[in-house]
Amino acid sequence: MSVALENLPYLLRGAGMTVLLSVAAAVPATLAGLCMALARRRTPWLGSLLDGWLFLMRGIPLIVLLVFVYFLLPRTGLDLPPFWGVTLVLAAYYAAFMSEVFRAGFDALPNAQWEAGRSLGLSEPLLLFHVIGPQALRVALPAHLNLCASLIKGTSLASVIGLWELTLASLEVVERTLAPFPIFLSAAGIYFTICFALDRLARRLEVANG
Repeated sequence: MSVALENLPYLLRGAGMTVLLSVAAAVPATLAGLCMALARRRTPWLGSLLDGWLFLMRGIPLIVLLVFVYFLLPRTGLDLPPFWGVTLVLAAYYAAFMSEVFRAGFDALPNAQWEAGRSLGLSEPLLLFHVIGPQALRVALPAHLNLCASLIKGTSLASVIGLWELTLASLEVVERTLAPFPIFLSAAGIYFTICFALDRLARRLEVANG
């Protein structure tokens, strides 16, 4: 395992890029998923359009979308840097799943909550912000964090299009050291540590909500 210890700083640098990429994608994915969940609930015609978009995104493998953005979009004149191209794909892909998570959070609340807020004279934005939103987000947060863990693992596919992160860093070290087992075991341990921390947080939130 000495080869793994010698190259651990390099792998941790790759892990830093993985975390940065995950955060850059998770923030817009969360906001887009929340907005789509609200639109699908409150605006029927827009909800029908979004349903088609969500089925499309959930039905296409992530790696296919990454390859599409990286290889096909430049032919249309739109050439995104690899980091932002991957961020865009991850955000669009996971926003579809997060929309379902937030929609389930809103649907879990009884209609009496909406009616009670309206009976107090609250406008729709105030009702969502002060009454419905906090309760729905509390219900949806554990599942949302699990999706964030899935997103972190999904960033490993960025290595296919040459974006340097933990997986590609591991491949570079393996090519140099010819020691795949300890290097990939170390990379797996790093991924596990990041995702395990999110899983523990999600379980604590589930207990608190229960």
